[in-house]
Amino acid sequence: MLASMTSARVEAAPVAKHHRRLDVQGLRAVAVLAVIANHAMDWPRGGFLGVDVFFVVSGFIITALLLREHERTGRISFADFYRRRVKRIFPAATLVLAVTVVGSWLVFGGERARQIGFDAVASFFFVGNWRFAAEGVDYWADTGETSPLQHYWSLGVEEQFYLVWPAILAFAAYIAIRRGARVRVVIGAVLALMVAGSLAWGYWQTGAQPTVAYFSSLTRAWELALGALVAIAGPVFERMRDSWRAPLAWFGILGLGASFLLLDEGGMPVPGALPATLATAAIIVAGTGGNPPELWPLTNKATVAVGDWSFSLYLWHLPVIIFLGTIVTVHERKFLVAVLAITLVLTIATYYLIENPLRRARWLTRDSGRLSWVATGVTAVAVVAGVATTALVPAPMAAIGTTAIGVALPLTTQEEVEGELREALQDTEWPELSPTMADVAALGLPEEDQEGCSNVDLTDPSACNFTHEGATHTAIVMGDSTSIVLLPMIRKALGDDWNVKGLMMAGCYQVDITRWYDSDEAKEACEAHKPAALDEAAALDPDLIIVSNLYTGVYHLDPPADALGGGGSYRWAFETEKLASQLKQVTDDVVFVASPPRREGQIGCAVAGSVPADCVHTVDDLYREVTEGAGAAVTAADATYLTTEEWFCVDGSCPAFAGSTPTMRDDIHMTRQYSALLAPLLRDRLEEAGVLGG
Repeated sequence: MLASMTSARVEAAPVAKHHRRLDVQGLRAVAVLAVIANHAMDWPRGGFLGVDVFFVVSGFIITALLLREHERTGRISFADFYRRRVKRIFPAATLVLAVTVVGSWLVFGGERARQIGFDAVASFFFVGNWRFAAEGVDYWADTGETSPLQHYWSLGVEEQFYLVWPAILAFAAYIAIRRGARVRVVIGAVLALMVAGSLAWGYWQTGAQPTVAYFSSLTRAWELALGALVAIAGPVFERMRDSWRAPLAWFGILGLGASFLLLDEGGMPVPGALPATLATAAIIVAGTGGNPPELWPLTNKATVAVGDWSFSLYLWHLPVIIFLGTIVTVHERKFLVAVLAITLVLTIATYYLIENPLRRARWLTRDSGRLSWVATGVTAVAVVAGVATTALVPAPMAAIGTTAIGVALPLTTQEEVEGELREALQDTEWPELSPTMADVAALGLPEEDQEGCSNVDLTDPSACNFTHEGATHTAIVMGDSTSIVLLPMIRKALGDDWNVKGLMMAGCYQVDITRWYDSDEAKEACEAHKPAALDEAAALDPDLIIVSNLYTGVYHLDPPADALGGGGSYRWAFETEKLASQLKQVTDDVVFVASPPRREGQIGCAVAGSVPADCVHTVDDLYREVTEGAGAAVTAADATYLTTEEWFCVDGSCPAFAGSTPTMRDDIHMTRQYSALLAPLLRDRLEEAGVLGG
């Protein structure tokens, strides 16, 4: 049956003498430049939609190629198809993977290099999109931790689609011939069902699980299928009136430009990607069987040349951005110029020395011999083994301290903290740190995460519950993820006479404020958690309640308000006072602890060749306004408010470490090591507030 499927004949259609579509190559150029500009300087705001343009273009080109093969030979050779895919994709993609892994090993080292190694292994096998989805990667996050291989997710989506599409196409053709139906009509119907099904699934998952939806091949299949549908209908578009081509071309060009300039990440991929994909399809339709002059911006020699280089450009741009960002201020025009220049040099070398020669070589052709296949297999195994080794055995990072130096002594006074911070601000070389800056993102996580504290199951009494035999007091900790990292400090500060129970949920502010969420699922979970946590707190009848919420929550208000100038911070303070008053009805001793000042690029600043000053950050105005307003509100409710800026910063400047301990593991969370060191200070502050006996 398989042999019959692969030999199913499609009805004859006019075959053009030249299959190279200049307008399609131009679309590739526009798409890759939009993506690069968006990644390098956050402009145009919808530049990331260039990937969606690629999906439509790819679906069109590959399907047209398969149809031409069927019309020419009466069959679709799966072996030839996948041989061409290997020759087209693997050489350049593997080269960039290998160079990026080595670069990460040298520049970042430690845990970050290890994770990038795992990214490389997943990307080599074209499942990087599912790895990023499983890791909960935020595609738009700008915390200095973006993987230089994150863009390989789109290659995973494409190759997963092409793993099944040739077989589906051949099977549809086989069924059509057996039933005497028109093959293109049957294939078109199958594609229409794929588009409808993938769109429906994408729409649901975009609302429920936006991170998974963004990377999923199931929610992206409709984009490739849309391009394939245009290819299937090619003979119809070839007979289209020339008078219709100009309006279609203008609709596509203006629609694509508007998508890049006006759209953002909201509703991605469905319905967010619809305008850009429909505009792309319109441009391809306008150029099918004609060459309207309106498409000249896409068909001129310069644009077509960039389109020819687009694959290598796409592969190289993100590693260049990530590595260059360690030494140059990102998101500036000069940064974009540098990224384009370096990427172009690497691209031209890759295209003319690797990509094009190997694609045209006899390598992996039917008459290339067994040695060619053996050499390919050995090379692939060697590459995977080398990349996997870097993932399992991460590189040390001598420039930023690589050896554990024992347990740091607790910080017992604020003067001692300030002294350590001032010394860190004056250091010109990295001291030995434990954990190292390369490992802090992983090793700085609180151990309490393993006890269910990131998303406490309020129906489970043992979840995030830390008890001591004979303890006579109970403390409850509430809030979002910034309250979780307080647990090492709180448990040490209170001592063995206190049981500590966590009622927190990461990403969920305990303040009852109207806000927007990343997904319907997150909204439902958080909105259910907040009142349930209050009820549980009342049921436990604690002696002390400690609360912490991330101050940048003012950016998440719905409807939005100006964060600075009173709008957002006033609403935040108002709701904080309400929460404090509610908790005062549960127990007399209620303490709010301010979250640390946010630090951008906390991890990305510490790389080979850097100095401590590269990781010094300043306190932003929003932090001061929100904490002052919240402090006044909590005090008005007769509760206690503890500031924390002095634990991290001196005169508004915040170093990355104090003594031998990194203070922050990312942009908003302190390390568990530093949290534990601050326990004596927390105890003193609680005693001063009259919460604990002296």
